[in-house]
Amino acid sequence: MTVKNDSIQSTFLFHDYETFGTHPALDRPAQFAALRTDNDFNVIGESEVFYCKPSDYYLPQPGAVLITGITPQEAREKGENEAAFASRSPALITVPNTCVVGDHHV
Repeated sequence: MTVKNDSIQSTFLFHDYETFGTHPALDRPAQFAALRTDNDFNVIGESEVFYCKPSDYYLPQPGAVLITGITPQEAREKGENEAAFASRSPALITVPNTCVVGDHHV
């Protein structure tokens, strides 16, 4: 998501981070989604949604799948490996003059 402006505009980045469980050390990421707005909450650009492909040996918590609606099959089909997944959100969060708003801060 690129902010196109000659001067650096202050923006809000609303985001959500979903996992396949509740344990921060053991459970794996499932999805990251973000939407950028200006100071008047007008949407700037397109929303960003990307998935993390779960490894073959990981079994998600069924409750997490029910709550998020993200199945391992969907994440496997749409996702990328965890290293590639993890490298994408910092580029969105570190845009100058960005106020990051969301739950599950990275």
